[in-house]
Amino acid sequence: MKTDRHALPRRVQRALTSGASLASAATLVAAAVTVSLPVALPTIVSAAEIQVYSAGAVEPGLLELLPAWTRETGHVARLTVAVPAVLRQRVEAGETPDVLIAPPAVMDALVQAGKVNPEGRVPVGRVGVAMAIRRGAPAPDISTTERFKQAILDADSLVYNRASTGTYFERVLDRLGIADTVKAKTVRHPDGSTVMEHLLRGSGREVGIGPVPEIRAYESKGIQLVGPLPADIQNYTVYVAGILAGARSPEVSAALIRFITRPAAKTTFAATGVE
Repeated sequence: MKTDRHALPRRVQRALTSGASLASAATLVAAAVTVSLPVALPTIVSAAEIQVYSAGAVEPGLLELLPAWTRETGHVARLTVAVPAVLRQRVEAGETPDVLIAPPAVMDALVQAGKVNPEGRVPVGRVGVAMAIRRGAPAPDISTTERFKQAILDADSLVYNRASTGTYFERVLDRLGIADTVKAKTVRHPDGSTVMEHLLRGSGREVGIGPVPEIRAYESKGIQLVGPLPADIQNYTVYVAGILAGARSPEVSAALIRFITRPAAKTTFAATGVE
């Protein structure tokens, strides 16, 4: 390799021009080159692609956060959304996402099955239940439990899902003593999004029940959030994030979980209805 004499320190230049021994000059050149080298080269980490399975209630927030994570890190997260029971079935059947976001009961079952790491589970947020109507339909007063009950009785039809929200709401109807009364006008759907689609196509005084984030996700399409269930019949579902035992990139998965649970991410989730 040819050395540019003018790029060397002055003491080396003087050694080369003053007739110093070739060995002495060579020693100084080697020392100069060694000093100029960085102590450590940066480690280049290649981008990874991970799979995220999530319950639908936190989907609106994730749709904003995952692209931001990709822009910040270069890693890519592929999102699959389903109701918690289906997520559990798919993982138990052998599917291997890297990250799972689901209620604690689902996580506990999968930990017991050896599918999810017992360490490192982090709360993402909690989601309440609310009433929705088609925009333009009469908005009922649900400010108290008695008024909520009357709104259900006055509705032309009642629509809610067969997922965790719907399972809880069945108990609410039993508690209010109107389960049998409203059974004939009740329509059930597999998940929250199909409930909202049903309301959009509906007519008259039709009301829907669902998680707050899934209702808000349809506000721009013509759904109106009437309000949350009264406090004494409200229910919150907590969602936690965990890493699968068979995760292909556990370090990247952990980095994603840190990203979606940091303070700025909580603000994003709050805007979608996740507390």
